[in-house]
Amino acid sequence: MVMNTVSTRPTVASTANRSTRETFFRSANARRYTLLVLQIAIVVVLLGGWELGVRSGNINAFLFSSPSQVWEVLVQRFNSGEMLTDIRVTALETLVGFAVGAIGGSILGLLLWYSRFISDLAAPFIAAIGSIPVLAIAPMTIIWFGTEMLSKVVIVAFSCVVVSLTTSYKGAMRTDPDLINLLRSFNAGRGTIFFKLVVPSAMLWVLSGLRLNVGFALVGAIVGEYISSDAGVGHMILLGSSNFGMNIVLAGIVLVMLMMLCFNALVAFLERLILSWDRK
Repeated sequence: MVMNTVSTRPTVASTANRSTRETFFRSANARRYTLLVLQIAIVVVLLGGWELGVRSGNINAFLFSSPSQVWEVLVQRFNSGEMLTDIRVTALETLVGFAVGAIGGSILGLLLWYSRFISDLAAPFIAAIGSIPVLAIAPMTIIWFGTEMLSKVVIVAFSCVVVSLTTSYKGAMRTDPDLINLLRSFNAGRGTIFFKLVVPSAMLWVLSGLRLNVGFALVGAIVGEYISSDAGVGHMILLGSSNFGMNIVLAGIVLVMLMMLCFNALVAFLERLILSWDRK
């Protein structure tokens, strides 16, 4: 009789735990789907009201265009191949510049942990560089590096490097000193401490810097294309604004938002990949 009672207890506990987990995931999924439905509903209401306002004459179509006109521009440029070319050019500039500026800046920021003297020496120069707006250096960059992709990559890298450098350095300097002393007590060298402790401890800071720099990178590419380009989403927006074509301008803005969502998803995937690897 006692044996039967003991054997049934794990079954009851496991059933209760499984029920709790199922309730949690069910509620989490319900919340996620509810948010998604509400977000879609907000977009539909805004676009529908905009379209109805234009068709009824309450909104000036010349100044504000309309969702249907923007859609026509997107379809037309897709069929002609211009849209894919613009997206490819801007995406390549953004990704290469992001890799150089954001990832390179993160590595430099982590390496500053090795020398507090060098980090203190470089601090005012980093702050000064970070205070320079991208629009101020974009014309000079075009002059120095030409009108091809290289100049846009430099502008994108400049937009990203300071943020990544500072966030990764702060993360490295916030490494638990007790853990550092513990590794030193086991005769661990600075290289071992850096790779085994400092880099994993600062990884959340590095990833937050990468997330912040996604927007900066895309804005840097668009600014570079404003200054001088013959293709790209920024070039498309510039052409539309110079010809007072609000439908083209808004179509370009839609492409920028879609690209931003894709880049954010890419960084989120990279974050999950790195954190899952770090847990192993």
